[in-house]
Amino acid sequence: MSNLIQPGETLRVLVFGAHPDDCDVSMGGTVLRYVQAGARVQFVSLTNGNKGHQSILPVALAKRRQDEAEAAAAIFGVEKYTILSHEDCELTADLATRRQVTTLIRAFAPHLVFSPRLCDYHPDHRATAQLIQDASYIVNVPHWCQNAPIRGVTPVIYFVRDSFRYPRELRPDVLVPIDEQLDILLTALCCHESQFFEWLPHDKGIREVPDADHPEERKAFIRKYWLDVRKQYDRNRFFSCLQERFGEAAKAIGHVDAFELSEYGNQPTEEDMEFLFPFPVYRRETWKTTGQRS
Repeated sequence: MSNLIQPGETLRVLVFGAHPDDCDVSMGGTVLRYVQAGARVQFVSLTNGNKGHQSILPVALAKRRQDEAEAAAAIFGVEKYTILSHEDCELTADLATRRQVTTLIRAFAPHLVFSPRLCDYHPDHRATAQLIQDASYIVNVPHWCQNAPIRGVTPVIYFVRDSFRYPRELRPDVLVPIDEQLDILLTALCCHESQFFEWLPHDKGIREVPDADHPEERKAFIRKYWLDVRKQYDRNRFFSCLQERFGEAAKAIGHVDAFELSEYGNQPTEEDMEFLFPFPVYRRETWKTTGQRS
């Protein structure tokens, strides 16, 4: 029996990232599938991303990144892109920010929350993961954050993909093919100009960057350096899973988003899974974790 689905409800999905563009690049293809399926989706960036540039000063960069995020949100079709005022490179999993995260979750009452894992190179990413983990249970504790009413929905939490192997590699509980969403995804990512065409090429030493007069070249540039390297890598390392689900058709799949179920959120039933992923996906046969609260 599902404890998640209420008759007639629209699926609500809340995606957390540390910086403007994190939600977009980590699972933008899947978000497009959710929007196309009629789900309500919101993005949250826990910092304003004001340090990630080689020349633009923080105040101006924060404003620019806000504008870029809003432009991308319009293309994705997400209903809101919340950017908190925490400084880039300074996010901590403190009590005040835990309250903010709790309040955001309660306000939207998502059925699904997506978060980075705790193993990550960037301290802001790790802090984001810790904050989601810390809020996962107390989001329904009555006397915690009393100014934010409890909405009665305990979300299922999934980790977005990463390629880290310590302390262990990502477990592919859900794989979502996104080839049909690639062009729109790339168009949305192009909105984050300060990152994909300025800061990240500078950081990686990439010298040849297409200018704004060549939008198709820009999409190809992002695909080469930031999309294929992630989404094709996940397709290849989890190809046996795709074959299990899609058979011979798996050979035509080129890009996937990969997710791991967290033990800290609601543990979905088989019925829930049909509601949470209303499009063809691979689901690990033993997709439900064995951890139990006691």
